[in-house]
Amino acid sequence: MIDRLQYNFSDLPAYEPPVADMQVRLSALLERCELDALVVTSQDEFITEYVPRRNSQRFALSGFDGSAGSGIFLSEAAAARIGVARFVLFVDGRYHLQAEAQCNKAYVHLEKLELGFPIWSALALWLSKHADVLRSVGYDALRVSIAQRDRLFDDTRGGALRWTAFSAREIDRAIDLPGWQVTRPIFEVSESITGTAVARNLAALNDRLRGHLGNAGARVCWLTCAADDIGYLLNSRGYHMPNASSHLGYLFVVGDQVALYLPEGCEDCPVELDAYPKLQVFRNDLAALGRFLALFDVDHICYGAESVNCAMPDALSRVWPLARHSHFSPVESMRASKTPQVLDHFRDAFARSSAAIAQTMRWAKYGEPGERHSEYDLARKINDAYAARGAVGLAFTTIAAHGANSALAHYTAASADIALEDGELVLLDSGAYYEGGFATDCTRVVLRKTDAATQAQPWQREIYTIALKACIKGLVARFPADMTGEEVDEVVRDVCRARGYDFNHGTGHGIGIHVHEGGVRFAPGSKYGLVPNAVISIEPGIYVAGKGGVRIENIVVIHPSAVQSGMVEFENIVAVGYDWDLIDVDMLDDGERTYLRDYERMCAELGNGVTACPLL
Repeated sequence: MIDRLQYNFSDLPAYEPPVADMQVRLSALLERCELDALVVTSQDEFITEYVPRRNSQRFALSGFDGSAGSGIFLSEAAAARIGVARFVLFVDGRYHLQAEAQCNKAYVHLEKLELGFPIWSALALWLSKHADVLRSVGYDALRVSIAQRDRLFDDTRGGALRWTAFSAREIDRAIDLPGWQVTRPIFEVSESITGTAVARNLAALNDRLRGHLGNAGARVCWLTCAADDIGYLLNSRGYHMPNASSHLGYLFVVGDQVALYLPEGCEDCPVELDAYPKLQVFRNDLAALGRFLALFDVDHICYGAESVNCAMPDALSRVWPLARHSHFSPVESMRASKTPQVLDHFRDAFARSSAAIAQTMRWAKYGEPGERHSEYDLARKINDAYAARGAVGLAFTTIAAHGANSALAHYTAASADIALEDGELVLLDSGAYYEGGFATDCTRVVLRKTDAATQAQPWQREIYTIALKACIKGLVARFPADMTGEEVDEVVRDVCRARGYDFNHGTGHGIGIHVHEGGVRFAPGSKYGLVPNAVISIEPGIYVAGKGGVRIENIVVIHPSAVQSGMVEFENIVAVGYDWDLIDVDMLDDGERTYLRDYERMCAELGNGVTACPLL
């Protein structure tokens, strides 16, 4: 396959390590360190969501490559006493079916978590339950965040566990993990796209830090390794990881002084950031970084506890041993509300993506006479359609799922061996990056129909129509401005529940430099508010195991209501038509019909219809 996208990783060598061998290698480390167990995460040292296989300890030890899910690796003796496989893997509802398919029960014991039950709470509960066996437990300080470590310590305190931190890549070496090497340049994005300058970003950051500390004269060092935080503050991009426009590194801010530290794996990247001359770059030399930081008198060290690994704050404590640590990072809230320039870029990017998706869904539905098409062909088709419209990279691994695979919410194993067959559901969840480096995202489902006589089955029409009704509910409703993301999730989810269905993922996630942006989200437990000018998805789904699934995803911008004070409404920025072979018109109310009539007319005018709308 020739990947026409500029920032692709198609030449990346495959990494398929034997799980059994990896577990044997790690066992030797546990024996040498006299550990009963080791916490193994899905993250890298930058607490990244999507980690390539070759840099994922969890993948090497389990064979599971989903974006979320962590586990506990047990010594041979501990596993035997508890009566489970050596690796205990915890996954949420998005990945129950995928983990079952990818993991060998001889080596992996699967713990399936219910919606809203945090993985790290489940880890702590499991460790506490077996504390009589697991007396000594290790963790990789480079791959566990401060908040995750603190929760583990607090929630297992009653078990009196002895904890051992590894901070020198001992686990990577034990299993001979290839790791991640990147040499792509780190470059600037124009202020005409971001709508802000680096100096203004840093001034706003410092104002918020001092406001949080309640001390206008506080001497603060702020730290992050969150790639989207760095990209936001520095107006920078790098495409260092698959499915991300951002770049790797650690950022340190002390007043108007900024240090970018490039650790092992990205130390050879050219840095082309000239807009802020005070930026200092350090390449895999902690000693030099420490000497630079020690030039400043600092009494507070601030960082986001959820997004910084344990090792780096410990290193800063050696530079400023008397400085107080504060778990505070305002950048998430700073970037949640998009500038007018960013919103204009989003609208343009989604216009291009919508055209690519509509074209691809028509192909997925009707095919080409006499041609066999596969899931792999579908993934390739949308890739090329994005490239033809100026995309430079994918925002995430395309989900191109046929038939029963469409019931796997995060299926990413698009196969050349699985043909698209008439009468089956075909789901495409995809997104791209354009020149500004902001992500797009959209999901559509069609009924494969190369033969005009093919008809949808009643269950297919039912789940598609209900998911569509739920999506429309989120798109058209006005919500109180003080509503939380959890409450919006309930409004949308209740449409499905009223018909006896539910879905094991949130209704929506924020979108920005990364396709999953922290902060604003519509999901159980989300107390975040409805931030004006935030960009967020609305994507209810219904999944029938073994048969097929539907997810319908549009993206919206949150605005104060123009007609009702104290309310917000959503601006839809996706224009991709629906499959009317899967819509039961009798299930639609008058408001839904009006909305769909107007929406399909807009899509038709743009050339983005998928099937003929009977309401027009």
